[in-house]
Formats: sequence, C-alpha cells, structure tokens
Amino acid sequence: MKKITSIIILALVATQFAFAVKQDKPKSVTTLEETSKELKQNLSKIQSELNNADKQIELQGSQIRQLSTENNEIRTSIDSLKNQNAELQNAQANDRKTFEGNLRKTVNATNTAISQRTVYGAITCLFLIILIIGIVYLIMKKIKDSSSSLDEVKKTQEALQTAHQKILEESVKLDSKLLELAEKQINSASTTVTKGEEPDHSLVVKLADEIARIETNLSKMDKSVKGYKQLVQAKDRMINNVRANGYEIVSLMGQDYNDGMQFEARFVPDETLEEGKRIITGMIKMQVNYNGKMIQPAQIVVSQNI
Repeated sequence: MKKITSIIILALVATQFAFAVKQDKPKSVTTLEETSKELKQNLSKIQSELNNADKQIELQGSQIRQLSTENNEIRTSIDSLKNQNAELQNAQANDRKTFEGNLRKTVNATNTAISQRTVYGAITCLFLIILIIGIVYLIMKKIKDSSSSLDEVKKTQEALQTAHQKILEESVKLDSKLLELAEKQINSASTTVTKGEEPDHSLVVKLADEIARIETNLSKMDKSVKGYKQLVQAKDRMINNVRANGYEIVSLMGQDYNDGMQFEARFVPDETLEEGKRIITGMIKMQVNYNGKMIQPAQIVVSQNI
C-alpha cells in the first residue's frame, strides 16, 4: 500500500511540475524552488498521514486478533457449560429415581410399623379384656355361692376399675409411641421431597386416620388417666408439624351438625342430649387438605336426640 501511495504522489509531483514549466517557461529558478518546496511539504504531510493510517490498521488488526481469541474462549466455556448441564441433568434423574425408591421403602416401613403397633395394642387390650372377664366370672361365682361379703364386692369393683384404668393407660402409651414413630417418618419423608414435585400423601392420610381414632378415644376418656395430657400434646404437635409442609388436618369433634355439611356421617341415638340436638362426637376419618385442596373428605359419627 505504501508503494502505491508513493507512486501516486510522485505522479502528482511530476504532473504539477510539468504543468508549471508548460505554463510559464520564463519563470525564475526561485519560483521553481518554491513550487518544489511546497510539493515536498505536501509529500511529507501525506507520508505522515500514511504512517498514521498504518498504525491504525495495525491497532485494529491487534484488536481483531484479541476479539478472536476471546471469542474462542467464550465458545470453549459454552461447550463446557453444555457438558456440565448434561451431567447435572443425568445426576438429577438418578437422584429422582433413588428418592422415589427410598420414599416407597419409607412408606412401606411406616405402614408396617403402624400395623405392628396396632396388633400389639389389640393383643394387650384383648389380654386385659380376658382378665376383666375372669374377674367378673369370679364375682358372679361368689355371688351365686352367697359366700362373698359386701366388702369383697367393693374390692372386686375396685379391681375392675383398676383393670379398666390399666387398659386406658396402655392405650394412651401405645398411641403416644405411634405418634412418636409417625413424627420421625414424616420428618424424614419431608426432607427428601424435591421442590416442585407432588408429594406422596399416603403417609399423612394414614396418620390423619390414626389421629381421628385417638381424638375419638380421648373424648370418651377421663382427663385424670395417666399420659392423657401428653397424648393430647403429641397429637396437636403432629397436626402442627404437617401444617408446616402444606397439610391441614381438620378436626370436627364437638361441633354441631347440620344437614348442609357435606360429610359421610353415621348417626347414633343419644337421649342424654337436648331434644333436637345433633353433635359430632366421633371421627372415623379426618378431613385432610393439601395447599388448600381437599385430598380426603371427613367421615364422622353424629350423636342425636330426634
């Protein structure tokens, strides 16, 4: 590019020089020197501009090379991020499969443990019932033989009350253990739920059914029974724990019943109530809501005097 420019400049100089000679041949040497000086100045100015242009070209070339290098680095980073994203998606898929398997195992283990507790409770209650039957048989036998005194009858009644108290205490103890186990399972399951996925409600629904049974038993139990207060606290604590995970277990115990309630109800007569009165005195199944949506309707027992 410099050679071409130099040739152009020399041509311009020669042309102007020739034009000057042709126009005024008699001009003095001084005039020619001035013209030559002016042409040299122009040539120097053009040469300076060419040098500046070359520097600009070199600077732009350097910037282009730098941008090309940065572009290559960005492409390399993008490829690396794509690979990391693919690995992350594969890891998430594997984690999801592992979580689903663990959750199924947890639910199955919980259901098995709850079933075992129920069986143990039933066996204990059956044993105590047999004991009561044996005591009643002895009472009847003594009364029949007319060999028992009034004091003996009172002692036997006290023994029956003691046995009944033992049954209630054992029932309270078993229910407390059951709630303790369920609380651990609920906490374990809630920490492994992936955000945005619909959780498995079966464990909470099973717990709600147990709470319905416990509330019904507590309503018929004297508050002086050993462990009564602790069982109430454990029940309320469980209801609050599941509420933190979006669940609401709705209790209807003690509420007045009306025909507008959309629940499955079983009615039992109770002449101790005020005439025309209908009250919910038992829960077969609790109403369970998840994030404001009902996932299980309530089943209730209604005492009435109609």
